Amino acid sequence: MKPTDDLKEEHDAVKLMLRILDGICMDIDSGKKVDYGHLENIVEFMKVFVDKCHHTKEEAHLFPAMEKAGISVAVKLIPSLLQEHEEGREHVRKINEAVSGKMDSEALSTIVRNSRDYTQLLIRHIDKEDRYLFPVADARLKPETQENMLESFELVEAEKIGTGKHEEFHRMLRELEKIYVKP
Repeated sequence: MKPTDDLKEEHDAVKLMLRILDGICMDIDSGKKVDYGHLENIVEFMKVFVDKCHHTKEEAHLFPAMEKAGISVAVKLIPSLLQEHEEGREHVRKINEAVSGKMDSEALSTIVRNSRDYTQLLIRHIDKEDRYLFPVADARLKPETQENMLESFELVEAEKIGTGKHEEFHRMLRELEKIYVKP
């Protein structure tokens, strides 16, 4: 397994979360009652799985390794990817704030607006990484660099989210998928 394979698998989980989030937004828009516990679970996923785990793997390990290797595509692309990480964090902060507060129509509107903006941002972001950044990393990073990176990724998972939490998030996504993702 390559480090980018691990990141792509995480992208698949993120894309599922985005589909769930879209289903939640559609329910909110149609006036259906939404389980706020589900919203809290999604916010935790965004903060822990997406940011603390996935983005840390990229920001602390993949991006520096690519810059160190002098990979020109990476040097050009990484600043915009980092900016998108920050934009995503801001959307999550606003969603979290709305979920944590009084769930009135203004809060629901904030959740929907920021969820949709976050979704659009991440869809473009994931596409850039999958189509442009990861193939170059696979081709240009030395095998020993990739091996060391995989070990670092395991440490990130253990230290940033804790043993078993990754699997717990995947179970939660599968449960929410049954509720919010329309076939």
